[in-house]
Amino acid sequence: MKSLVTIIAAICVFVGSSALAQVQVSDVHPELDAVLSRGAITTNETEWRYLVTMTSDDGVMVGRFDGTLAEGERWQLLSPTLEDLSDLQEGMWSGLQESGDGEDTEGGGLFFSTDDSDIVPGSLRLTEDGESRLVFSFQPQMDEDEMEMGEHIRGALTVSRDPLAITRLRMWAPEGFKPHFAVRLHTFDMVQDYVQLDGLPAPVLTNLSQEISGSAAFQSFDQSFELAFTEIEYLGSAEQAR
Repeated sequence: MKSLVTIIAAICVFVGSSALAQVQVSDVHPELDAVLSRGAITTNETEWRYLVTMTSDDGVMVGRFDGTLAEGERWQLLSPTLEDLSDLQEGMWSGLQESGDGEDTEGGGLFFSTDDSDIVPGSLRLTEDGESRLVFSFQPQMDEDEMEMGEHIRGALTVSRDPLAITRLRMWAPEGFKPHFAVRLHTFDMVQDYVQLDGLPAPVLTNLSQEISGSAAFQSFDQSFELAFTEIEYLGSAEQAR
């Protein structure tokens, strides 16, 4: 069974949805305001190179993205072979390849983008005020056909204090629920981790994990995986990004 969420997660790695509401600067916390008030970084997929490793119960899949190559040649599957991919791996690989839709897509790339973040404006609330980090809860933004699912999903945004930057975005369900009359989710947890790398103008996505399990049509499924982004190269200029 292939998961629609799997494909969405792959596409959202590189392409921000214009339907998502922009996060508004508020008076929740001055350090959060400082992070959210920073200008968005607009890049092109031709300005990126990276290695992506997908780990799941089906094994390890490794691919390389090189935006400097011609369209249709930018994604290279390193292992396993295309014929040996599981359904889950094949779904993710197809989603990654189709993320640009055949065009030089503009967006935030691997940089965190507050403009394309799926946070309902005005919903951020401080839940942890620690020495090294701040954690804010939020209500995830959902499309009209996902509103019922949104009632069960929680969100959390983590901000480090030194350096001052967003380091994690998490969306999860505290308990199981039914997003569809024929589907029950036992576990729903999606996490994006960001790290400030030397020479880059903003933190970049280094890890994306998804834990989704449940049952549908009397069959159990597990669409859990982890994506690790390494050997990241941003070829655009820092001055342009600012």
